[in-house]
Amino acid sequence: METPQIDLPNHERRQRLRFPLDTELRYQVLRRGHGEPIRGTGHVENISSKGLAFHADGLLERGLRLSVSMAWPARLDNQCILRLVFEGLVLRTRGNLVVVSIEQPEFRTAGKVAAAARQELAGLARGIGALHPSGVPGGAASAAFGPPTS
Repeated sequence: METPQIDLPNHERRQRLRFPLDTELRYQVLRRGHGEPIRGTGHVENISSKGLAFHADGLLERGLRLSVSMAWPARLDNQCILRLVFEGLVLRTRGNLVVVSIEQPEFRTAGKVAAAARQELAGLARGIGALHPSGVPGGAASAAFGPPTS
């Protein structure tokens, strides 16, 4: 008895799993010669070990070589922001949806979140204290600016 063949209407042709991502990216078209570099931004749709699909802010042509830097959703030691940086070839496009190969990928650190956040919050607190020194009784604003005057 023969086994019937099942035809799937949406056969998946990809050999690697793709993982959805919701993050920003920046790209630059790598060109030989001089002139102003072509740069742009985009939004990642999905990623695999060998390719990335993203929506570009402009139209890109198949065959272009790109340098890509994208925000990575995980942090190093839960503090340090990471970026995935790689070069790749535009494999196909559909409107502003671009699929690019991932070649020579590497992670780069982009600073510590906690330290930057603390500094930003301290600056905001100083600014609030300057505007409303009596708004934080006994707090840092009172100590820094003295007692309120009437």
